Amino acid sequence: MSTAARGDQSGLPIHANARERTDGVSSLEESISEAMDERTVAQQLQQLVIDPLEIFSVDNSRLVGTASPTPMHGDTSARGSEPRATNTAPDATWDFLANAAQMFEQPAELSEITQTDVDRGFDMQGYWWGGRAMQRRMYMEYRRTSYPQYQGVSHDVRLVLQQARAVDPTSQFYKFRYAATGDQFRCKINHFQLRDLVWATSSYDVFYWHADGVHVWNPWQRQQKCIVGRREMPESFRLSALCVDGGTVVAGDYSGRYFVKSIWAENGASASGPLGDTSDIVNHVSPSCKSGRVSVAMNSGHVSVFDVHRATVIERSAFDWAVNCTAESTTGALACVVGDSTNGVLADPRQGYRTVAQLQGHSDYAFACAFSPDGNLVATGSQDTSMRVYDVRWPRSAASVLCGNIGAMRIVRFSACGRFLLAAEAADYVHVYETPSFERAQQIEFLGEVAGATFSPDANCVFVGISDAVHSDTLAEFTRIEDPAQ
Repeated sequence: MSTAARGDQSGLPIHANARERTDGVSSLEESISEAMDERTVAQQLQQLVIDPLEIFSVDNSRLVGTASPTPMHGDTSARGSEPRATNTAPDATWDFLANAAQMFEQPAELSEITQTDVDRGFDMQGYWWGGRAMQRRMYMEYRRTSYPQYQGVSHDVRLVLQQARAVDPTSQFYKFRYAATGDQFRCKINHFQLRDLVWATSSYDVFYWHADGVHVWNPWQRQQKCIVGRREMPESFRLSALCVDGGTVVAGDYSGRYFVKSIWAENGASASGPLGDTSDIVNHVSPSCKSGRVSVAMNSGHVSVFDVHRATVIERSAFDWAVNCTAESTTGALACVVGDSTNGVLADPRQGYRTVAQLQGHSDYAFACAFSPDGNLVATGSQDTSMRVYDVRWPRSAASVLCGNIGAMRIVRFSACGRFLLAAEAADYVHVYETPSFERAQQIEFLGEVAGATFSPDANCVFVGISDAVHSDTLAEFTRIEDPAQ
């Protein structure tokens, strides 16, 4: 993650220009008749589509046509102001898209959504789409082609897509059951690259970071409450990483500090303190195979093994780049480390994270990694829009390359049963792949930034947290289909 994360990154990319540029243009409903034939629809979509390589860069919460790249780890100078990419779409096309956005960027109609509501024509966020499938398709295409892409390393997205495995995305492994929307369910994202902010310790205990602290959501009882308030945390604690495991909340912030609290014991003990220099950033916290320990990925290029019971750093290992995420195999024999490098590392945590093998293939920095339960597969998610799956027995090249629809792969998770691999993009899409072939997948589509996505420990549920300044803030639950069609 870039050192510029210490600046104001709380604003997420939204289509602000889509709401502002509406002068002199008729509404979408006037522009497109629902009775348009498929040929007319195809012609209109062709007019709307923008070359995905004409990408934007993130400038706080605005879309900008030229990029001023943020300095990477180890580079404190502003690295050039040359344009990364520019938008060359005709003004008329953008005016039309602005109207499309204005039509659909509205508050949701429902605050609670069930499968019955979906059957009536609502989506999982409470938006009514009945009879407007064509408009939705066009709007999603607009979002896919205009979503801001951040590149830490300049690369050609087409070359990445050429390596991708062909996947059937129409499978159904999990069905929608329930979702809740509104400010109380908003998973707060403090940095656009750090998204792993939703954790489940059961199918009825879902934890997420909210503006006033750590909340827990029970979708069975349809209740949520704050279990760790901001007042309990150190002053000016700005959360950047969250982990909930074994009845303990572990959080890290922008000043290299930790906060730990036992959540189920009445008046549970808590502790806080520095993990490193105050100018450091905690990029990720992940459970260790050893009970009571977590691995902490630091922006300074360190991996710290932290004992949550003693609130002590047991071990610290250094890398040549900012560490964005770590994961351990279930046996503890291997760890995966990814960060501000196009290569990931397989390391031995028992020997001070000694490098065992390089994981090559990504074209940009990686922010997510996970091991399969049997320890044979490791998945890494990158800003180059791909997730690569490696067999640790033959790690020279990826066994599978899986690409998304809209941008960076920010979260990856294997289910505890080992049958599924979840990958969450920065916005709008969560994919659930069937292992080990990865030829079939379920695509979950929605509107907004992904704050987190995870399985329940028994793999019977998938939870998705959506945080968006324009669209509905949502926590959604999907339950496993016992015998999905083969």
